[in-house]
Amino acid sequence: MARRQGKAWINGLGWVSKKPTQERDYTGYERAADAFLLWTFRWFPDKLLDLVRGPEADFEGLELMQRVMLRAYARKQRVSFTGCRGMTKTYTKFLSKMVDGLVWPGCQSSYYGPSYKQMAAIADKTYHQIAHDYPLLASWWRVTAQSKEDFKIETDTGGAFYIAAMRGDNITDVTAEEYAQEENPPFDYTEYKRVVLPAVRLWHNVGGVPDENFVGYKKHAITSAGRKQNHAFQTRCKTMKAMTLGESAFAMDISWETVVLQLMRPYQWAADLKEELTAEEWMREMESRYTGADEFPMLTDETLMDSQRLMVMERQHCCKDKNCPLKPEDVIYILGYDVSYENSAKNAKCAVSVLKLTQQEDFLKRTFYLKQEVYLDDWPPPDNQMVQARKLKDVWHRFCYEGSQTYISIDDWQYGKGVVECLMMDVGDGLPPLCIYNHAAYSSAELPGALPVIYPIKAGGTGVTDPDFEMIKYAQTQFENHNVELLTGNQREGLEAYKARHNIKSDEQDWYIVRPYQKARELVGQIQNLKLVPSGAGMSEKRISKSIQRDSWSALKYALRFAQKLEKRYLMTTKKKSDWSELLAKYEKESTDIRPGAGSRGRTVGSRRGGRMF
Repeated sequence: MARRQGKAWINGLGWVSKKPTQERDYTGYERAADAFLLWTFRWFPDKLLDLVRGPEADFEGLELMQRVMLRAYARKQRVSFTGCRGMTKTYTKFLSKMVDGLVWPGCQSSYYGPSYKQMAAIADKTYHQIAHDYPLLASWWRVTAQSKEDFKIETDTGGAFYIAAMRGDNITDVTAEEYAQEENPPFDYTEYKRVVLPAVRLWHNVGGVPDENFVGYKKHAITSAGRKQNHAFQTRCKTMKAMTLGESAFAMDISWETVVLQLMRPYQWAADLKEELTAEEWMREMESRYTGADEFPMLTDETLMDSQRLMVMERQHCCKDKNCPLKPEDVIYILGYDVSYENSAKNAKCAVSVLKLTQQEDFLKRTFYLKQEVYLDDWPPPDNQMVQARKLKDVWHRFCYEGSQTYISIDDWQYGKGVVECLMMDVGDGLPPLCIYNHAAYSSAELPGALPVIYPIKAGGTGVTDPDFEMIKYAQTQFENHNVELLTGNQREGLEAYKARHNIKSDEQDWYIVRPYQKARELVGQIQNLKLVPSGAGMSEKRISKSIQRDSWSALKYALRFAQKLEKRYLMTTKKKSDWSELLAKYEKESTDIRPGAGSRGRTVGSRRGGRMF
């Protein structure tokens, strides 16, 4: 049978008329294919690198972790990689930025590290290695600056990748290299925070319109592990938290097993390093684990974390609040005060720490107060000693209440001696003057009606009333035995708990309420920055980073010192009777002599006079 014109046979339907032929426009296909290819290379940069790898490259291909790193760099705003040695962290980051310079024309990327000299050497070596492995990729870039402390590469489309930290700069993103380095030289976090990060403000535009597909304001960090006291650990934790909340963030710790299993390095290389490094160095460099202080930490990280359990801070005596379950005589407040002066060390401040002492019900802790740091603050040194005395006395007055005890423990050396003398004067605030606790000193300067609430701290090595080592050991013991509680490090939870306790509905005073919680976080940082070093008097504290002060820690330590004095005077001399006391009292008058004839017949034990033993 002849085929019908314009018909097509379909089983089950028979002959069906063909649709008229439609002309297709192929003019847009070239542009669409280019757009799809560009999209692929933007979000899968490792695919582009597979295509442009040179035949004489030192590596057969990218490994799994390198691909993960490249894709995270391309897609996430905040990235924190903590990788072991031999992970090619810098090499992979350079590859990422050189691809970005092609697929995102006009991007200005900054590379920042511990020192320009160190970074320039690393950048130069890494670039030449990439030029050998990926010659086609490197051909799009040209070196425009190269010296001992400078390195810069650029593209003809306006992209740049350089080492810089210039105030007022405009950059698309920044990468922090060796973020946790603390020596030879240390990473300058202050400059990075104040100069580099504010410069990350440039966006990618197309035709004068912001590109919605662009991932801007990238802040990436790559490093080996360091101490938990380092800012790198805090950055890693924040990035990891943001990642779990579904934000544009990615964090990962990569250990040495990954490098060995992916055949990037031989096992013998790792085994040899393990023999040379100490246990802590091995954990940081190879296992990518953040650890505590190098040795002799002031307080362990676990102890500090466990002590941050106090949710509600106090700005005044608790008995001034409504529905307070405590009586005035059940509460003691101690204000620890660290004195500073105008021409003191850089960034030094006056700090006050308020300890709230309450007696504990636990039988084993009956001789120790529960010490809660309910409030702390600091301020720049005033112009003179009298102003310091007035500010301190104002805080002291807020924590006073009729029937309760409130004391001041203050540094009495040098400038502090003048502040103590001012506290003993009439400062014109309508409050009675103060004097030394138990009238132990400055008795000739006492004014009529003065209140004996000041305890002058005479800290030092030997031959002083308050040795540093004794104060440190007491503070350590009290923290480890959970007798000290600090304000929570979660500012949001602390703010909500305070507002719920005081039935505050508005948000106008949030900045005012949250300040003590912020200072509590700074206090923890100060404690983590301290380590103990052997000295003639036992042990003394030393700051790891000189840029971090210890004002709040000193104030807390002084308050704890006076709390120790009060415990010895009141609690340890009036111990709670044991639960066995009432039972044992029944047998106090009965004889316990077991000799024959002393109340009952007893058996005497004499020496053996010989004979066979078996």
